[in-house]
Amino acid sequence: MTIKYNFGQIETLRSDIAVSTAQMNANLADLKAFLAPLVADWTGSAAEAYQAQQRRWDEAAQGLNQVLESIGRAVGSGNDQMAAAERAAMNQWAG
Repeated sequence: MTIKYNFGQIETLRSDIAVSTAQMNANLADLKAFLAPLVADWTGSAAEAYQAQQRRWDEAAQGLNQVLESIGRAVGSGNDQMAAAERAAMNQWAG
């Protein structure tokens, strides 16, 4: 049985998750900034419904951020643990 592990690629994946998360958040912030002038002048029940929906979107984005951060930590931790296991095996064989 052969196990191949590319620590550099896995670290790149962890970094890519963080970069993608930051980019998603920046895009959402840009969208909110774009809509802000329209939302500021909007009144009535439709405006209230939009604000309620916006709060749900914001909560969903926060939840997604938490999931992505958790995945990034798990990827990094798994990579670190596998690197440590490989070093331990190498040291055992090296005597």
